[in-house]
Amino acid sequence: MSETSSWPGRAEASASALRRLAIIGLGNPLRGDDGIGPRLVEQLRQRPLPPGVAVIDGGTGGLSLLFLLEEGWERVVIVDAADVGREAGDFARFTPEEVRLARAADPFSFHDAGLSEVLALAEALGHELPPIVVFGVQPGALDWREGLSEAVQRALPALVEAVMAEVEAATQG
Repeated sequence: MSETSSWPGRAEASASALRRLAIIGLGNPLRGDDGIGPRLVEQLRQRPLPPGVAVIDGGTGGLSLLFLLEEGWERVVIVDAADVGREAGDFARFTPEEVRLARAADPFSFHDAGLSEVLALAEALGHELPPIVVFGVQPGALDWREGLSEAVQRALPALVEAVMAEVEAATQG
C-alpha cells in the first residue's frame, strides 16, 4: 500500500467496468475487536464475488486510505470498529456526510488520521470521492490480543450479509 506508483490512475480505473466496488476492511487484528475489518475481509475472500468487486485489507487506514478511495472505484464500502453508542457487536450503516455531521459531537472513534480526517482532507484538497458507505461495528474489547470478542464474533455473519447486500445493490444492472 505504500507504493502508489503501481496503482492505476484515477482516469484509467474509472474507464474500467471491472472497478465497480471496493470493500475496505480497516483495523488492527492484534487489538481485539479492532480487527473486525480484516476479519470481514477474510470472510469475504472465501465467497464468490461478482466481477469488479475487490476486497481490500486496509490495515489501520491513516492517510493511505485517501489513496485507496481515489483509485477510481464507482462505490466503496468501509468496515471498521467504531464507537457507535451501541452494544458490543452491534453495527451501524452510515455515510461520510453523517460522519462529518457527527464529528462535532465525536460519537465515532476511528484510528489516528482515520476516516473523518481523510474525508476532511479530501474535501479540503478538492478531491472527488466515490459514494461511500461505512459499517461501524461497536467493539467490546480493544486490548492487545488477537481475536474478536464473543459478541463481535457472533455479529460477524450478520455483518457479512449486510455487506453482501451492498455488493448486490452495487452490481445489479
